[in-house]
Amino acid sequence: MAAFVPGSAEFSGRFSVATPVEEVFELFSPLGERSWVPKWDPELLHPPGVSWAVGQIFRTVEEKGEAVWIVTALDRKALRVEYHRVEPGRYVARIRVACSASGEGKTEVATAYAFVGLSDEGNSEIRAMTEAAYREKMERWRRWIAAHLGPRTRAE
Repeated sequence: MAAFVPGSAEFSGRFSVATPVEEVFELFSPLGERSWVPKWDPELLHPPGVSWAVGQIFRTVEEKGEAVWIVTALDRKALRVEYHRVEPGRYVARIRVACSASGEGKTEVATAYAFVGLSDEGNSEIRAMTEAAYREKMERWRRWIAAHLGPRTRAE
């Protein structure tokens, strides 16, 4: 029997929003994303009563089923967060988001995703991922955040 070899892929991107960095960073918390990501409805599992902390576990329903998320790093001073998302039987994704001030009242958002397959199905999905699709995803995020923030901001 041949040993399973996990596939992998990494993508990164950036976008700007004309809103102060402190306000934008909070939009990347589990509950903060609820305000701008369509159909985002995280179920906070552990620890009880915590809305955003290192070690926090929550779950969501994704396109192909349930995903379990773990907050693996959170630095509120440096405005950086890292999540690991496990989609059982498919893949594990590491998601990093870092926000930085970029001029008068503007925020630069940097993102990075890394995927590792857990199955042949997951490997197939990873092989189908493209830089162009990732850029489109970042453009959607930029538009959704700008729409959420409304007239007080503009996406750039």
